[in-house]
Amino acid sequence: MVGHRSTTPAGIGLLFAVLPVLSCARDSGLRFSPDDPSAGSEINVEYVASSTLADESELVMRGTYRTAEGLVELLTIPTMQLGSGNTFTTRFTLPETAVYAAFVVEDAAGQHLDTSGGDLFDLLVHDGDGAPLYRGFVGRADEFEDRNMHTSLEALRRALELYPDSLDGWGRLRSLEKRALGSSVGDSLFVWHQDNFAAIDERYRDREDLPLATVEAILDYAGEVGEEAARDHWDTRVDETVGSFSWSQSVALPILRQWQADRNSEAALDAWESYWPTAQEGQIAGFAMQVAIGSKNREATDRWIQRALRRYDDFAIAGMIADWFPEHCERAVEIARADFEQTDAIRPLGRTADEHAQSLVLAQAPLWTDYARLLSRCASAEEALAVVEEATARNASPDLFEALGELNLGEGDIDGAARAYAVVVSDPATPQPKADSLASLVGYAPDSPEWGALLEAARAQVLALVLSQADNWTPAGSHVTDASGERHALADLVAGRPTVLVFWARWCGPCIEKIPDVARLQETLEPLGAQVLSIAWRDPPGADMDAFIVEHGIDYPVYHDLEDSVTDAFGVSAIQTNFVLDAEGRVSFARTELVDIPRQVEALVRQR
Repeated sequence: MVGHRSTTPAGIGLLFAVLPVLSCARDSGLRFSPDDPSAGSEINVEYVASSTLADESELVMRGTYRTAEGLVELLTIPTMQLGSGNTFTTRFTLPETAVYAAFVVEDAAGQHLDTSGGDLFDLLVHDGDGAPLYRGFVGRADEFEDRNMHTSLEALRRALELYPDSLDGWGRLRSLEKRALGSSVGDSLFVWHQDNFAAIDERYRDREDLPLATVEAILDYAGEVGEEAARDHWDTRVDETVGSFSWSQSVALPILRQWQADRNSEAALDAWESYWPTAQEGQIAGFAMQVAIGSKNREATDRWIQRALRRYDDFAIAGMIADWFPEHCERAVEIARADFEQTDAIRPLGRTADEHAQSLVLAQAPLWTDYARLLSRCASAEEALAVVEEATARNASPDLFEALGELNLGEGDIDGAARAYAVVVSDPATPQPKADSLASLVGYAPDSPEWGALLEAARAQVLALVLSQADNWTPAGSHVTDASGERHALADLVAGRPTVLVFWARWCGPCIEKIPDVARLQETLEPLGAQVLSIAWRDPPGADMDAFIVEHGIDYPVYHDLEDSVTDAFGVSAIQTNFVLDAEGRVSFARTELVDIPRQVEALVRQR
């Protein structure tokens, strides 16, 4: 293995000693050979089936790989065949561009999965001397940042331990520490990072012709450690550096800012055009396309639209064309239709086929809504109505029904609009002022018997749809721990009430962002006689947790799963994950979204 000389301060070992020691080893029945592959290697796989997969005659190993540029691609892996000793085998070849790969094993239908306890099975790609690639560790950090921030932090820690001169990792490490470790531990590392940054700053400050990536990495680290003077210096170096290097956001933004100041579209488009032969970046094409559309320059608009497609958000492009260039509406519909009909081929690792299908239905609600509105403006109201009616037949999203009401209203169908708006108003999460406004919009007094009858019919319609998508299974008995360390059976906490379980942790960034949403959900559910129980996964009680709860205004119950008792019972492999239980503790909706829970709980309450 190649030795890597550290040029950072001598205290690097102390930094990593402060971080939690989390093993990367996967205690599982799956083995790779070789386990230290290089790109392009043929990988032999042996797998002893877990109990949930033991009765299968063949299994599927699904995998994705990451490139050095951070792209995620699907691996093609032959079906695993059963051999002697209840061992399944297969083999595949790592792509030449792979730096990291992650896997799960599942049955042929994609309904029963082995995710190695949520840790996934994974491979770091190595160089020709047998050393794991720096970008491989970064790939692992990317894979787990939204799954388990401690694993992500551990991967980045190991990367910088081996490759301390990979400067782009230091700013990210500091950011991850603050999110994953909390203020008490993260802040204790602050002085070390200031010293580490000072050494890096001194070593590179007077060097000329630094690559843009190096300059931007030091700038990022300066911001993370609060060194404002150094940040100003490196920000200036970015502006000085970008002219001689490949296209980047740092090139695009000065041009955009100048255009915003003088509105000289021709000059901005000429500037972007001069860089394009070596640029080829979607964000830049998006900026230029917007300016071209606004300038009414048809030739430039067509050119930049073509460049932006597949590099930018195609649906956003269609919307901008419709807004800014109505005479190109036909082109907008063409782009939107192609994007709308495109399906996502990659099912996230750890999600069953049914869960993925349902998540797509839920996630597509905003797309269906925007697509229908675009069609109503640029194509035909009949086609728009057909799109939304198809969507509302399988999705109870209030946004979809609101769009349906708008379209019906535009066509003069007041009765159809009233029925659609009644669905929106019947949603427990709809604010009362909006509910009253929608009723008035279609000529009903909010407190009239006629409107009340429409609301009841709407509830019956939507709740039947919601219940048709419900699960019905009983989890194994499990227990949690409260803040004082006392154990409680989950069944006792449910206590005859519909219950929402929210699995989260302080080391999960997306979970923290959703805390206000969970609080609002609790307020919505209380009138329905339901409750929220949050389960902190591998996140113990104590003074730090108490301070965190106060700091974030958490007023719903927090329990702790320190032994994986509840997560094992519910098959949780990633967080944030939400379950809706009926009053008897059976799972009615698994891995559901917060926005859909009020309807689901209302369906359970009205069913009783």
